Amino acid sequence: MTRIGQVIFALLLAAIFFQVLIGFPIHLEQAPEPDPLAQEVLSRPEQSQVMQKVHLVESREGNRDWELFADQATGSEGAGNWELQQVRVQFYSNQKMEFVVTGNRGRIDAKTRDLRIEGNVRTKSSNGYTFETSEMDYQAERRFLSSRSKVTVVGPKDEQGGQLHVTGGQLESRVDAEEILIKSGVTARRELGRGRSFSVQSGRLKLSGQNTSAHFTDQVRIEVDSMRIEGPEARFEYRSGTDFLRSVLIRGGVKVSDIDKYATAETVRFDPELNQFVLSGGPRLVQNQDEINGEQITFIDGGKKVKVESKK
Repeated sequence: MTRIGQVIFALLLAAIFFQVLIGFPIHLEQAPEPDPLAQEVLSRPEQSQVMQKVHLVESREGNRDWELFADQATGSEGAGNWELQQVRVQFYSNQKMEFVVTGNRGRIDAKTRDLRIEGNVRTKSSNGYTFETSEMDYQAERRFLSSRSKVTVVGPKDEQGGQLHVTGGQLESRVDAEEILIKSGVTARRELGRGRSFSVQSGRLKLSGQNTSAHFTDQVRIEVDSMRIEGPEARFEYRSGTDFLRSVLIRGGVKVSDIDKYATAETVRFDPELNQFVLSGGPRLVQNQDEINGEQITFIDGGKKVKVESKK
């Protein structure tokens, strides 16, 4: 092709390109239509991961916070929660294991490390108490265990077979505080062995995580055979270093009633072993229309006998 022909051919190509550009403009600011296949892939949930025999340890300031074991964990890297099966969690305070919680199912928040355990939940404290609930929550930031479901408590047995049984509406416990609070409609029965027992009703019960002491508050009522004692608070006192219940101290303005008598005092101490009640702090007794006052009044043998001590 001659040089003149090449120039003419180039001009024709330029004219054709200009006509195509005018006839079919390309708008650079408009995004292309999405690929349907790519959209389908992006909209799919992340692939779940299943792990068997999971063991996880959470630390706080260099100390163990909790240690988790599960038969199976299901979740995904982008998801916030992991679902667990057959869970066991051990909670620590100052490197000492305070509580062990087990259940059929569980859930852990990967960001907050909060836990929830459900299904036949059983919590055991280091001092021998067992708590049964339908669920248990753990708030990692506060180190706080709680359950809003009905709770059943069984205490350790003493050397005579005595044991504490409790039911309540809620459970709360701070792991660091090493105490357990039972709230809402507390009903307790303390077995004394040899077929004897007494019952307690109150609004709240605080159990120690270190020993077997129990502190009832909020409209306490104790019933022993035909005797009824009512007061603001009652505390179980144990023989030093043992689980043996030495006495129950009721104080704050106490009322005592029986079939044939009525008494008031600032404090009442019930001795389960001797089956006697000692009233002190301005005690006043009304029996058979007679009123008796003294320094201390003692109901002996469950109230069958009365001993009055006065100032000389």
